[in-house]
Amino acid sequence: MKKKIKVGIIGGGQLGMMLAEASSKLNIVPLVYSNTKDSPAARVAKTYYGDFNDDKKIRKFIGKVDLITYEFENIPTNSLKIIEKSIPIFPPISALKITQDRVKEKKFFKDNNIPCAKTLILKKISDLKKIKKELLYPSIIKTTRLGYDGKGQFSFKNFLELEASWYKLEKTPCIIEEKINIKKEISIIGARTPSGEIKVYPSFNNIHKNHILDITKLPSRTNKKTEKLAIDYTIRILKKLRYVGILCVEFFIDKNGKLVANEMAPRVHNSGHITIEACLTSQFEQHLRAITNQSLGKVNLIKPAIMKNLIGNDINNTKLIKSKKIFSNFKKSKLHNYKKAEIKSGRKMGHITFI
Repeated sequence: MKKKIKVGIIGGGQLGMMLAEASSKLNIVPLVYSNTKDSPAARVAKTYYGDFNDDKKIRKFIGKVDLITYEFENIPTNSLKIIEKSIPIFPPISALKITQDRVKEKKFFKDNNIPCAKTLILKKISDLKKIKKELLYPSIIKTTRLGYDGKGQFSFKNFLELEASWYKLEKTPCIIEEKINIKKEISIIGARTPSGEIKVYPSFNNIHKNHILDITKLPSRTNKKTEKLAIDYTIRILKKLRYVGILCVEFFIDKNGKLVANEMAPRVHNSGHITIEACLTSQFEQHLRAITNQSLGKVNLIKPAIMKNLIGNDINNTKLIKSKKIFSNFKKSKLHNYKKAEIKSGRKMGHITFI
């Protein structure tokens, strides 16, 4: 009998949980390292607890597994160094370092001829004077690190609002992006193995509410030429980074039909939850296949689907949500409850996929 591969997952949230669940289809034993006792992943996998900065516990954990993956980007640098020196980690840290920093990410897009929003850098007071002449309004200020789901960013319509926003962000290093006149938002999710096999899912159409993903539709009904271009850019990124695992690239399509890269996520992604029911291989199984260098699964769409995120108290109103007109044409629905201990405003508590 083939020896089971022990995969360590850094982070015990819903993404870690769904990765652990997907491992049952493969020759994989998932082990989770979580910094919180009420982690969703603990319900489905053996879980070890400790701070992400606890060198001793991190070393002990990686001694129990064959390789490491992660469910979120903001792992402390010191922990990453310890892991990298001791054991394979996928996606590779070289890719993670780019996606952790918006300045590096935008430079990567530009260096690889992938269109993105015009970007200015704001790190110190003197930069305000330098960039004042180049500013376009309206624009968005974003922290270079640690921003997600709309956190660490503000829109502004004039210079005074920019200054006020930067002070709210405690004058941390930021980038300023021109605001795109968005017609549609799509994401492309692709996977690559260490041996170089690549598979890319069809594009997902994403609708956000209060900067948090609300609904994902598959198929996205995007212009074929635009979708192909987005897929080609994603393949270019996977190859250039010598990437291993699942990568999500978010794109904007503006009112003129121009495709613009927004950002990358070096992990399984919220928009990809729809693949569990809608595609032949879920993004979670695909990620595990990729990092363990197994043949990638087929990415074909089984049937059209729509995924609704359950944010905050939505988890207690699933019957009402299911009755909404937008979901009336779908025959089946599947509720995924992350069983988080505490309901918080803006917190992802689960999702429903309609098939």
